[in-house]
Amino acid sequence: MNYLLSLLPIFILVTVSLTKGVKPAVMVGWLVTTLLFFYWGAGVAHYLGALGVSLLTSVNILLIVLGAVFLYNIMSHTGLIEQITHSLDKLHPSRELRFFLLALGLTAFFEGVAGFGTPGAIVPLILMAMGFEAVLSVSVVLLFDGLFALFGAVGTPVLIGLALPLRLSAGEVREIGFIAALLVSMAGFVVLWFVFRLVNRQHGPLENRKQVLVLYAFFIVPYCALAWLAPELATVFGALAMLGLSVLYLRQKGSRINLWPWLPYVVLAVLLLLPKLLAPLREWIGWELTFGDMFGSGIRASIKPLQSPFLPFVVVGLGVAYFRKSRSLYLKEPLKKVGSVFVVLFPSVAIAQLMIYSGVGQPSMVGYIAGLLSMMGQTYTLFASFIGVIGAFITGSTTISNVVFGASQQQAAMSLGIDAEIVLALQLAGASLGNAICLYNIIAAASVANIRNYKDIFANNILPTLLAALLVGLLAMAWLLVSAWQ
Repeated sequence: MNYLLSLLPIFILVTVSLTKGVKPAVMVGWLVTTLLFFYWGAGVAHYLGALGVSLLTSVNILLIVLGAVFLYNIMSHTGLIEQITHSLDKLHPSRELRFFLLALGLTAFFEGVAGFGTPGAIVPLILMAMGFEAVLSVSVVLLFDGLFALFGAVGTPVLIGLALPLRLSAGEVREIGFIAALLVSMAGFVVLWFVFRLVNRQHGPLENRKQVLVLYAFFIVPYCALAWLAPELATVFGALAMLGLSVLYLRQKGSRINLWPWLPYVVLAVLLLLPKLLAPLREWIGWELTFGDMFGSGIRASIKPLQSPFLPFVVVGLGVAYFRKSRSLYLKEPLKKVGSVFVVLFPSVAIAQLMIYSGVGQPSMVGYIAGLLSMMGQTYTLFASFIGVIGAFITGSTTISNVVFGASQQQAAMSLGIDAEIVLALQLAGASLGNAICLYNIIAAASVANIRNYKDIFANNILPTLLAALLVGLLAMAWLLVSAWQ
């Protein structure tokens, strides 16, 4: 019975989101998960502790929303966004190719340097400024982010999410990352097919599908190669290689590209990347505000405010305001937006934390979910990626999905006699894909893009995400069958 009840919050979130909308879904889901939390045997102290963690997590996400909207408003009111929309006009006459170039390249780049859902706070706004519809822009960026969140910010999901807690060797990490990169890259063709359909529905028939596939190949080839050599750099350098090769491939003879309007985003990228490269700076901004025993529950919560992309957003925004001689900082809209987002975001985060911390006298709800799928026997390989998807859907993070489910995935693989590296690669791949349907990401990205109806984004992304996860599982099963046959 507990196995089925543990799935109830997820079932409610998915079905109510698709039928009524995300806001009713998180409210109903919060109520049901609260009842299940106490049914699971947890007490009031643990409930308050889980809500404390939820509040800190929500604040972390809201800081990104606030910073992103602040920077965009300053750039918009000072004319830089309009200049950006025309800066690549001479690169290639096709607007759809410019759309895919930026959606693929910038999403991968900002995911690789920052993580934290940063691409969803930046890239859709640029695509919208080019004239593309808001829901389409957010949906596409989140789908692509599901492909590129594999290594997150400089390898965090695999290094911190898997290698550290599971004590994996460097060779095991390299193998897991490489297999996951290959699987997700293949699944990317399914995602691209759905993206083509979305763009076709909103902006008419696509005329350059082959060229878009070439742009995608410019990314996945160096991405997979670097996944073997240096996984922490795979996404960043894969994105840079893709952007560089794509400009050479698409550029019209004699054309000149005006890159000056992009300078604020270049500075933002540098500020986001510097802590990853400079150890002293990384240690300085690693200051942590910790709550060690919230409400006497033993639950520990913390936040690292200086590591959030919020500060780089603000620094660049103030710089733009100063150099462009802006008469206002336009703070009213960002602050108003943060308040409206909190009402939806906090309940969705609370559902996740209640499911994770429900395991006081027995396995938690997420523990039961992992146990349920591990009963699939030799077909477990087919479902292992879905555990990663569920983890990201619940927690909003590739890294946390790996931390929560990595050990149970490894244990299930060993008990079933399945290659543990393959199963952990599936966990990593599924956790990455799950970012496309994670409610945290959808709420944050949609709010920055001024979208109030989150339902459409979720509806656009759930089928391609699940089919991509299924393809990943099928490819892994085929891999194991071929290996056994040889």
